[in-house]
Amino acid sequence: MRTISIAGISTPLSRLCLGTGSFGSAIPAAQSMALLDAYAGAGGTFLDTAHVYAAWLPNGTGASERTIGAWIKDRGMERSMAVATKGGHPQLSTPDIGRLRPEDLLHDLGESLERLQLPRVDLYWLHRDDPSVPVAEILAVLADLQRAGRIRAAGASNWSTARLAEAAAVAAQRQWPGFVASQIGWSLAAPVVARIPPGGMLFMDAATERWHRACGMPVHAYSSQANGYFTKDVPPALYDAPANRDRKRQAEHLAQRHGTTANAIALSWLLDHPCAGAAIVGPRTRAQLLDSIAAERIRLVAAEWSSLS
Repeated sequence: MRTISIAGISTPLSRLCLGTGSFGSAIPAAQSMALLDAYAGAGGTFLDTAHVYAAWLPNGTGASERTIGAWIKDRGMERSMAVATKGGHPQLSTPDIGRLRPEDLLHDLGESLERLQLPRVDLYWLHRDDPSVPVAEILAVLADLQRAGRIRAAGASNWSTARLAEAAAVAAQRQWPGFVASQIGWSLAAPVVARIPPGGMLFMDAATERWHRACGMPVHAYSSQANGYFTKDVPPALYDAPANRDRKRQAEHLAQRHGTTANAIALSWLLDHPCAGAAIVGPRTRAQLLDSIAAERIRLVAAEWSSLS
């Protein structure tokens, strides 16, 4: 697989990152481990999880991280698989109360490391922003965690470009590592803004793309396959819009030309975008995983890529 490098992380990171939000919960542990085996067997080296994943399901809290930890230990993958997890998400019972104070981050990271059975995580994302907390206070905690060897790098998930810019300025002034990447929702299909659910999820738009192009901070895209928009006959409501229907038709046309699927074409488009660092995929089956991996082998020429854009 194609890889990227992040300062402080020795493992080359697959640009196709395996999302594991349902592992060990909605996807049973044995099936989850089979998907992890298949991903690693295809050359994948980058896993994405979070402290809060599956907390909304009975007995789901921590299932994803525990499943990854058990798999890494059983397969001896400590040195060959990079793990990213996220902390600082609001409590589900109080979604409007931020959790980026030092005590919140230390609590979440401590639990995540225990579940993962690891002494550190490679990339630690702040799952949501809390604008009431000064960025200097947040970055100071992350810098301490890096110095202590508990995280290798830090990123910001669902942060506005204004707060990212402020964080970059503070990090440069204080000579702290700062954020290495931004994680937001992004795919070839753009969401219908009025249908984005509450909860602080941010998606790529024209202004955000201009900012990332200008500053060079890479985007790690979640919802990179638009909730299956390019595979389903009945489109997810979040993405059901005329412009996306046009993109889907063009992706289907290119899929015939390349002997693949429209979903793989859409993912290939994203991987070739100059702002893209990694695309996070969340397969539930081996067939879905292999379809995502197929995108790695597609090389769209400039005219094809532009026709989708």
